[in-house]
Amino acid sequence: MSEIKLKEESMEDTLKNKVSGAKLDFDENDKPFFRLSLYLQEPYTKDEIYMEWPKTESKEILIEKEDGIYVKEEDVVYLQKSWQVEKNLQRLLLLAKQGEKGVTVPEEWWDEVQAVPYVTAMWDDVFVNKQKVKIDYNITCEGEEGEKVKNLIAKITEKFPNEKDFYVNDYTVIGCYLDNHIIRPPYKSQNTVTLYYMYYDKADYKKLLEEYNVQNRDLYSYVCWYGHKYDLDAEERLLKTVIYDTEATSNFQKYPSSFILRPELPVCTGVYFAKIYNEDGIEADEYDVFFSTTTDIMKEYCQNNNLDFPLPEDRIDDHCWVYGLVYDKNTLEIKQVKAYIKVAQDYEEFVKAYSQGLE
Repeated sequence: MSEIKLKEESMEDTLKNKVSGAKLDFDENDKPFFRLSLYLQEPYTKDEIYMEWPKTESKEILIEKEDGIYVKEEDVVYLQKSWQVEKNLQRLLLLAKQGEKGVTVPEEWWDEVQAVPYVTAMWDDVFVNKQKVKIDYNITCEGEEGEKVKNLIAKITEKFPNEKDFYVNDYTVIGCYLDNHIIRPPYKSQNTVTLYYMYYDKADYKKLLEEYNVQNRDLYSYVCWYGHKYDLDAEERLLKTVIYDTEATSNFQKYPSSFILRPELPVCTGVYFAKIYNEDGIEADEYDVFFSTTTDIMKEYCQNNNLDFPLPEDRIDDHCWVYGLVYDKNTLEIKQVKAYIKVAQDYEEFVKAYSQGLE
């Protein structure tokens, strides 16, 4: 991308012309300086917004030349997308509520997580290449979905009778694959059931990491859930560890042992990774990286990287809370793009929170 020569744009001109500009201003010492003015569009309401960047941030991004003020086009695009991603995140957070210490959130997690889902009886419709390929149910679902939960638990306990209580709290998630697609590696069978424990006991989890011989296990910051993948055909239980993206995973120079290589991501927020281990302690070649971003940003990312956008057109406006990439940890080849749409059994309660994010 190239440098853009900025004009001094009024708020009215910025919104009318849909361009960014520079605005002459004066600091507390009455010294002149230029502010970056941005044209922004809210990702869901499509409202057009004028915003002026602060002095310090403007100074870092604006380039002063003899013939005027310039800015790198990619910097403006990044700022615009970052703002949209932040607005998207604010909307997603409306589907969480304050938890209760020692009641809905265990005390050992309270310093890290103080929120719980707005409602529990929900499920995720998981899409790949515009097809729904998997459903992840919260364990408190009732009716038809509740019967599906019971059937999945029965399938696990038949093959794995010594598993711990699946109903340890209201936030456990259990899921199954549909038979309309090729299952992603390293899974071998569509007859695989997913189980995610939320707000788990940290001491038990540490023992589980040791049991699966997870390497560098003490170097990572783990999220408040982990997963088991039960291959019912092979009677094999895989472990899925879920890891926050921190300096330890992002700074190779300082943390080469815990750095996680990843493909280039779109502008996004809330990045975390997942690694999968079999019972012999062998780590799968495939990693997952998850993140939140807007539909438009993700569409553009898929187009630019020759990837299949996961959502069908009739689900574009539904509540997609996270996207995921399955990629080869050695070559960084992206093998699958996923989208998770949140659906609630109590639709009215869900829409109440959802609609607030669109206002």
